[in-house]
Amino acid sequence: MNINLSVKDIIRVIGSSDDTVSCCYPDSFVVKRVESLETAGPEDLAVIIDRGEASVFDDVSAEKIKKSAAGLILTHKSIGKDKKYILVKDALVASQKLVAFVQNRDYAQNNKQDSKQKNYFVHESAVVSSRAQVGGNSVVHAHVFIGHDCKIGSNVTLYPGVKVLDRCIIGDNTIVHANTVIGSDGFGYRVTKQGLQKIPQIGIVRIGNHVEIGANCSLDRAAFDETVISDLVKIDNSVHIAHGVKIGTGTAILAQTGIAGSVTIGLGCQIGGQVAIKNDIRIGNGVKIVSKSGVMHNLKDGAIVCGIPAISFSRWKRLSVILAKLPELFKNLRDLQALVARKKKRKSFWSKFFGQ
Repeated sequence: MNINLSVKDIIRVIGSSDDTVSCCYPDSFVVKRVESLETAGPEDLAVIIDRGEASVFDDVSAEKIKKSAAGLILTHKSIGKDKKYILVKDALVASQKLVAFVQNRDYAQNNKQDSKQKNYFVHESAVVSSRAQVGGNSVVHAHVFIGHDCKIGSNVTLYPGVKVLDRCIIGDNTIVHANTVIGSDGFGYRVTKQGLQKIPQIGIVRIGNHVEIGANCSLDRAAFDETVISDLVKIDNSVHIAHGVKIGTGTAILAQTGIAGSVTIGLGCQIGGQVAIKNDIRIGNGVKIVSKSGVMHNLKDGAIVCGIPAISFSRWKRLSVILAKLPELFKNLRDLQALVARKKKRKSFWSKFFGQ
């Protein structure tokens, strides 16, 4: 990502002088790009992000930092005297501020709209209904559609091709990535002898604050009420959320997961990729669902499940060990059956001569 900012400007953007320590570079030194540790060069800035106490990933190794050619490193901890760095309390927050600043700056420079008329940016190819509301500092990219009576909060970013259909609501500081559809009709039908009869889908989708939704997702409106995505929810690419689903605060959902209608998911859940969740399921708080699982029944708070149908992860691991031994057990069983058959045959042979 090209940033073309001086060290002084970077420090100004990411935080106050109270919690930011400048590096050895002069304030006037211009950083060209933000790159990874592996690809950064002498004019680039690399970022080291704390993985978090609940993460299953390891922190960045000292060896990886040592090998990096980055001219400057944004970090939350000291990384040695041989590297130039900017030290901050939280490198993730600092990098988010930096990226948002650069994106808004570049978009404002490239957008022809008169910013004096509106305090948000809309690409000339986007369609925003005259009855829609868009909050301050929001960015609406190319080919976005926002329908009647929609309410878009402040600092929202809608990437190219996003469709927000009538009456749907998006909270502040939310990001929706390319080609996601919010408010499509739920798949609701009554089954009759004459065929399927469509049930009107007249509800809405309500999305909270600080939500991020990946590309090519589909969030269906409820039949009559609301499909709810609560604050701080993170949704990966190509996820389908059906009508009437309610997802609790801080839940994360990985790619290609499908959640059927009227499912309720609690707070802080972690749902792996390609998970399927049956309709009307109730999932408690802090539940973890391993990738490729099929959830067919309610789950209590703190449950960790895996498999199809999903069972407790500890039980699934025991069954997996047994399953891996099945070929050997099957062979032993066949050998045992053959041995028993041979013994019966010998017994039958000798019984002709000696009787029972």
